[in-house]
Amino acid sequence: MQFTEQVARFRDYMSAEDRETFLRLVVRIAAEPEGAGSHLAYTTDTVTRSAWEGHVMVMYVVTSVYAVFIELDIYDPSRGFNEV
Repeated sequence: MQFTEQVARFRDYMSAEDRETFLRLVVRIAAEPEGAGSHLAYTTDTVTRSAWEGHVMVMYVVTSVYAVFIELDIYDPSRGFNEV
């Protein structure tokens, strides 16, 4: 696993509960980066995937060596994250 600077910074400032959810998601992706719990992020791109657990969402690129996490976000309107 590799993390972009943006993801690493967000991870470091997350609440303990959100960080635990994120780490469970990372473990799941590490076990099977292209597994059923992930989805292609774009129809024209076969390496960028997205996955989520609870309200934590990540986008990552699968390479021959790593899964590189490029985006991390929280979707939880009840706490003011990404309100519509």
